[in-house]
Amino acid sequence: MELREYIPVTGPPNIWAELGFPNEDAQLREQVMNGLPIKVLYLFAFLDGGNPDSMRDTLRIPSTTFQRRKRDSRFTMNESNRLYSLIEVFSRATDLFEGDRKAAVEWITKKVRGLGHKRLINMLDNRANTLAVLDLIARLEREIYS
Repeated sequence: MELREYIPVTGPPNIWAELGFPNEDAQLREQVMNGLPIKVLYLFAFLDGGNPDSMRDTLRIPSTTFQRRKRDSRFTMNESNRLYSLIEVFSRATDLFEGDRKAAVEWITKKVRGLGHKRLINMLDNRANTLAVLDLIARLEREIYS
């Protein structure tokens, strides 16, 4: 019997790692609590093919407030929570579409029957709506269509 070197199979890149977030959940939660750096929005916009202005609108941050955040180079905790939710939904939708980010973005921006014909991207304004979106993704992953 011949021994061969084990080479692990790696999956698609993790969006959190690509955005420069730590692997440990506690560190990530602390960063969100302290306010995410503004550069995260720009990196995320680049990764999902969008632009920072559309991301700003999605996060419901007025342009004047966004200009102040750019000067401070950090979002508030509430803004960081919304950005975290957007990234989490995008990550889970990308997994749902087996790594196809373009399909994930298209699906997130369309009206979805499973949540009252609303656009998922417009439902990330509060925790309850975000959980409903993540629940829908989990049901679709398990092929539960009720």
